[in-house]
Amino acid sequence: MKSEIYQKAKTIKILEKGFTLVETVLALGIVATVMVTLMALLPTGMDIMKEAGTNTVGARIANQLVSEIQLSDYEKIQQWNGKEYYFDDMGTQLIKNDEESKFRRIYTARIEVDEKNPELPGKKENKYLRRVVVKVAGYIGGAEPDFTDPPSDGDQTKKIKKDYRSYWTYIVDTKKDSRN
Repeated sequence: MKSEIYQKAKTIKILEKGFTLVETVLALGIVATVMVTLMALLPTGMDIMKEAGTNTVGARIANQLVSEIQLSDYEKIQQWNGKEYYFDDMGTQLIKNDEESKFRRIYTARIEVDEKNPELPGKKENKYLRRVVVKVAGYIGGAEPDFTDPPSDGDQTKKIKKDYRSYWTYIVDTKKDSRN
């Protein structure tokens, strides 16, 4: 008799060690809420990562093209104006007329060289400087990128949506004495 009571008490203690149905449902509800919240953050994180990669590759492309312009003869710098170049997803330049390059093309870059010399403070015009703008656009869906500047209504604080990123610098004619 005593052993039978001992067995029942031992069985009841074993059964008391598990979770109840209410505890299990509550835990699953909390886990599901946290998972849904974390899953909602994934698209935002992916968009930010894509934009960071695009900015990095765009800066690399602009740096490469500006370096090539700096190595060219200053008197012939205007020949770069309006030229377009194609690049793959890593920023490697592609051959423009190659058939395979058409399928690998991800970015298009256009170079614009100002015809007028820039004005600097204290001096009317500096004839030894030229402003160079490299515009880099993504090439998605087969549509050619639009490098035209969107019209502005005069509000300098308002951001204007463009289809490209601009990177600009000044090219200096180092063969000339700047004291003239």
